[in-house]
Amino acid sequence: MAKLTEIDLDDLYFDPQNPRLPNRYKDTDEDQILEYLLLECNLIELMLSIGSHGFFPGEPLLITPRPAGGYYVVEGNRRLGALKLLQPDRKAPVKPGQVAEARKISKHIPTKIPALEFPDRENILSYLGYRHITGINQWDALAKARYLKQLRDRHGDDHNEAHKTLAKEIGSRASHVAKLLTGLNLLERARDSGLLNNIGLQEDDVQFSLLTTGIGYSNICKFIGLESVADVDMPNFKPEEFEEFFRWTFDKSGGKSTVLGESRNFEKLAHIVASERALSELRRSGDITKASLYTSAPLETLRALMRQIEQQLDSAQDTLNIAEGLTQSDVEQATRIKKAAAAFSASTSSLAEDTND
Repeated sequence: MAKLTEIDLDDLYFDPQNPRLPNRYKDTDEDQILEYLLLECNLIELMLSIGSHGFFPGEPLLITPRPAGGYYVVEGNRRLGALKLLQPDRKAPVKPGQVAEARKISKHIPTKIPALEFPDRENILSYLGYRHITGINQWDALAKARYLKQLRDRHGDDHNEAHKTLAKEIGSRASHVAKLLTGLNLLERARDSGLLNNIGLQEDDVQFSLLTTGIGYSNICKFIGLESVADVDMPNFKPEEFEEFFRWTFDKSGGKSTVLGESRNFEKLAHIVASERALSELRRSGDITKASLYTSAPLETLRALMRQIEQQLDSAQDTLNIAEGLTQSDVEQATRIKKAAAAFSASTSSLAEDTND
C-alpha cells in the first residue's frame, strides 16, 4: 500500500486540506503558510532541532501524489516548513533574523527527505485519526473536527451509523464525533453569515472547545434549534438565537470579557435560556450573574438580590475607610442610595404586613 522512499525537498508541497491549517491559508502560496507556521507553530525550535540532529528517518513524512506534479505532505507540514526555511536560498517571510541565526548554527541542511508514499489521501486518513485524535500527538478540537469532516465524506447518509463507524476508526465515542461535527457546522454558519466578521473574529480565533462545551447542554441546544449535539443537519436551526448565543460566548467588543465570562457559566446560561424572565433580563442587562437570579422563583430571586446588595454595601463601607478624595458628588450619590433603600424598606414592610393580614 505504501512505500518508503526519499524525495527531493523541492518536490514536496504543503497539504491544502491539512486540518491544522486555518481556512484562510488553504488557497494561498507557500510564503503565507510559512509565515503562519513561523508565527504560530514554533517553527524556529523545529529548525534548530533538525539543524542540530538531522531529519529523523524513523518518522518519515507521509505523502501522496499531487495532481500538478510532486507530492502533498499529508503528515508533517511543520517539519516541511522547517526544512524549507533551513535552505539558504529561501527568504523568510517573517522573523528573518531568527531564521538566519538558525541556519547559521545548523550542521544539517537536508534536501533528500525520507517519506512514506501512499497512492492517495484516503489511505492516510485512518492513521491520522488514531495518531492525532486519541493518540499521543493530539490536535486541538477544531483540527479534529475538520479532520472528521473529511472522513465523514467517505460514509453514507445515515449520521448515526456514520458517527459509530468514525468512532471505531479513531478510537473515540460516537457522541464525541457527533458533537465535533455539529460544532464545526455551527462555526461555519457563523462564518458564512458574516457573524464572525461582525464581531472581529476569524474562524481559527474561536475557542472551538468552548462552542462544543456549550452545545453539550440540552437547554442551549433547544434554544438555538438543535434536537441534540448529534443534530448535524440542523433542520430547525434558529439563526437569531444562535447569534445571541454566539455573541454571549465569544464577542468581546463591549469590553475585556464576554457576557459568558468563564466556561463554568454555561450551566447558568443553560438555565437562563430556559426561563423567559431570566432570558429577558440577560437580553436587557447583558449580565449573566444577575440574569441567573431570575431563574429561581420570584421570592428566592428577591432574597438573593437583597443579600447581594447587603454584601456590596458592606464592601463599600470597608473601602470608604481607606478612600481619599471624596467629593460632593459622591455624597449626593450616597444620599440617593439611602433614599432608595428607605423606599425599598418601606415597600417590603408594607407587603409583609399585607401578607400577615
